[in-house]
Amino acid sequence: MSHPLQPDTALCTPDTVPATQDAAAHARSQFPRGLYQPEGSFRFAMDALLLARFALPASGSRKECTVADLGTGCGVVALAMLLDAPSMTATGLDIDPALAAAAQTNAASLGLADRFAARTGNLADVRTMLAAETFDLVVSNPPYHRADQGRHSATQLRTNALFETAGGLETFVSAAGYLVRNKGKFCCIYPAERLTELMTALAAARLEPKHLRLVHSKQDREAVLVLLEARKNANSGCIIHPPLILYSGEGEATTLTPQALAFCPHLACNARGHHQIGDSA
Repeated sequence: MSHPLQPDTALCTPDTVPATQDAAAHARSQFPRGLYQPEGSFRFAMDALLLARFALPASGSRKECTVADLGTGCGVVALAMLLDAPSMTATGLDIDPALAAAAQTNAASLGLADRFAARTGNLADVRTMLAAETFDLVVSNPPYHRADQGRHSATQLRTNALFETAGGLETFVSAAGYLVRNKGKFCCIYPAERLTELMTALAAARLEPKHLRLVHSKQDREAVLVLLEARKNANSGCIIHPPLILYSGEGEATTLTPQALAFCPHLACNARGHHQIGDSA
């Protein structure tokens, strides 16, 4: 088994050399713009940024925190959290070596190489990769679609990100339950229409829902996503927070709401709001 902050040797390429202070400062000022994403891979959307903000510890907390990001992709969720929480360290796990390497490259460009390590592996085999209960917090933005649901994408990288072809919801939640410490937190974002499936998977992994927030595209629309925090081996009792409304206006006048921007300032990079939730196949 590997130490959480020891990256795969194969991912340590010249591109992962830490950036100069000036270069890192520039990359941070542009975040999340400028992240390297391999050709043919899934392009992250605002749901990743919403999860990163939702999972952050209480404002002002200086307690050290170890984070595992399951299905890290280019690393956007973990890196957003590291930028906002200097006391955090993170390990990103992804089944695809190209994406894990991209995450390591992005960490280096942001000056976060000493606080982030990417690892390649299948979450179904997580027990052979990392020790049990080694993380304070586990986050995940798992694939939203069942393997047999709809038309698959043109590339395997995008298909794996969007469809449960390389691991279903239960695989992600089970891995989270294994990795998180007793009473530690698991945070995820998932389609609202599959909430009952998520609750079932959490119960099987001994993860008790504690905080839930529904995400609506507009005030008068049904919920499209759910942000959920669960704790391992916790007592029952879940707080349902006010809904998060993302957009207002119609057509070309559509903009992100002040509520959405206050919740997640990183969304300001696309304040007009035309970068919709998810990514089409």
